[in-house]
Amino acid sequence: MNFDQHLHTTQGFAVNHVRGRYAPSPTGRLHLGNLRTALVAWLQTRLQGGEFILRIEDLDKPRIRSGSTEAILADLTWLGLDWDEGPDIGGPRAPYTQSHRQSLYQAALDKLTQQHLIFPCYCSRKDIALAASAPHAGEEGAIYPGICRNEPSENFHHRTPALRYCVPDETFTFVDAIAGMQQQHLAHEVGDFVVRRADGLYAYQLAVVVDDILMGITDVVRGADLLSSTARQLALFQALGTARPPRYWHVPLVCDELGQRLSKRENAASLEFWRNAGMNAAQLVGRFASDFGWLTAGAEISARELLTEINLDSFIAALQAQHQHPVPNEHNIGPTP
Repeated sequence: MNFDQHLHTTQGFAVNHVRGRYAPSPTGRLHLGNLRTALVAWLQTRLQGGEFILRIEDLDKPRIRSGSTEAILADLTWLGLDWDEGPDIGGPRAPYTQSHRQSLYQAALDKLTQQHLIFPCYCSRKDIALAASAPHAGEEGAIYPGICRNEPSENFHHRTPALRYCVPDETFTFVDAIAGMQQQHLAHEVGDFVVRRADGLYAYQLAVVVDDILMGITDVVRGADLLSSTARQLALFQALGTARPPRYWHVPLVCDELGQRLSKRENAASLEFWRNAGMNAAQLVGRFASDFGWLTAGAEISARELLTEINLDSFIAALQAQHQHPVPNEHNIGPTP
């Protein structure tokens, strides 16, 4: 089945309401930043009477940790969140685990290839860094300078190529519900980006777009560290024939005492750590709610009860205010055990 056929099949499911999602990677236990984003994503969907989807993004096999998926589901349940579709309960757009959806990513890649939007790239990171004219402002290194786009060097052919997407020479503009107006010129600021790695793994940018299209996602709530990925994803939505991409909500990050965002890679304290220190779910939800100004400091409340204390307008206003004026670091990481 080609990608258009998959798309036609999913269009049989009417989407006339909000469909939100939370899509963690099972690379370790969730830390407080992950949990706060999960709560915000859940609130955004539930405040609008929508359906909440849990998806496990486990394509990056070298980083996957055994037992993490089960731990993530348990932590989200402990926090008081529920979902309407997911890997544990199924749903009409299953599977909800990316490692089981690889034929869908290949179908999308085939469609892009047929449009002459994909090319093999034999470059190493060192090759790109040496050839690039300017550094990328984000975490992904130098802007790809187009080395292999037209004439791949024969000197590289002993390598297994990655596959890159040919970015259009245009500026992508969108309004983020929290961060406001955003724009990025992909050719100037990113360059052609990888959609399948040299080791054969499908890249995040491709997989997330395919999943959001076929799962009918209308709203993407995620951390602000992914804001710079959005233009790339909009380009793929456009190329794959989707006229209406999701609305985006990029949530301000939780930082440590040094002002650095929490990261599993840096072994940020997990929920297990805080639970062992005596924190209960009502305290954690209350802390998140007070961080955003929905409740006063020290409040204890369940996620379900919080729905009755806020409305969509106050929800959005608080998120926008924190984007403009981040919470001081010392108040941004929860109680000290």
